[in-house]
Amino acid sequence: MYTLFITGTAGSGKSTLTGSFNEWLRDQEQSTITVNLDPAATVLPYEPDVDVREMVDYERIMVTRRLGPNAALIASVREVARHIEELREEVNSFNVDYVLVDTPGQLELFAFRKEGKIIAKNLTDGSKAMLFLLDPMFCVNPKNFAASIFLSVSIYLSFGMPLIMALSKIDAVPKKYINRILRWAESDEAFLIDLENRLKGAQMLLARDVAKAVFDVSSFVPIIPVSALNMSGLVELHGALTRIFSEGELELR
Repeated sequence: MYTLFITGTAGSGKSTLTGSFNEWLRDQEQSTITVNLDPAATVLPYEPDVDVREMVDYERIMVTRRLGPNAALIASVREVARHIEELREEVNSFNVDYVLVDTPGQLELFAFRKEGKIIAKNLTDGSKAMLFLLDPMFCVNPKNFAASIFLSVSIYLSFGMPLIMALSKIDAVPKKYINRILRWAESDEAFLIDLENRLKGAQMLLARDVAKAVFDVSSFVPIIPVSALNMSGLVELHGALTRIFSEGELELR
């Protein structure tokens, strides 16, 4: 059983890619299930096989505990962690090739709280990997691209799983922007030039170190352009996962 945790900032396309990649894998005759870990999700573009909303009632928690939306989300994820054995049994009962885990819309709920680590560690056995989605509409600015790369590294440090990065929703922005982002990932010189053009004063002194750090990360973890709508890039994504699960490649070192 191979488990892929699909992460990224709010609006990066996690749920849509979960549904599309699930369909693609099944078309390749792979057995799969989808797991929704977001207790506050209202509408999903796929029908989850395992759904934490059946175990945790976000709205009830918010009302009965008199919590605001954010506090209720934290409490809900905590409840999910408390149900981890029940969740694990349900997931393992399917006995499939791939488990695709759609993580909460608010990234920090899963990535930077102890409950997320509990869930990731105990949800399944076998090989696991983390997919981080880069939102091209956010990353078109070089400073935002650098911030997104560093966020993905933070997730790697938090979980210690092999990491893949995907540039999602490539059908949603002009191709020239996609090419620009991929050029930054491939060339520290190109990224440095664009970054320095937008910085002044003391920030300029940090630009070279930022560029080097981003390039070092990207050189270990190639960025795969994908589209959940037309399913482009899913062959390459599957290939990267296959290398991780069979050979242990694409880990940050």
